[in-house]
Amino acid sequence: MWANNQDSVLFCIALAVQAAAILSVVIARLGQRAENEVRYERFFFACLTLVAAICLIATWTGTGSWMMSGFTLATMAVGATIDVGNTPADAIL
Repeated sequence: MWANNQDSVLFCIALAVQAAAILSVVIARLGQRAENEVRYERFFFACLTLVAAICLIATWTGTGSWMMSGFTLATMAVGATIDVGNTPADAIL
């Protein structure tokens, strides 16, 4: 009974962190030119660290939620590196 409860609690915490992490990508990208850019970036990196920790814990405990955390880590990596600015076509090549 306790193991079942523990897995449910871990899953709920992981789900909340996943939502915050995806939100942090959006906030960091939209707030790139704002005066609070450093604060947004710190929130992003804090979420990135939490998602990585939850992924490690989920893998270590053997729960199936590690895949959800892995997907979020990949999404955050792409969101942090993608350039959505107005780049001329000649600058890409």
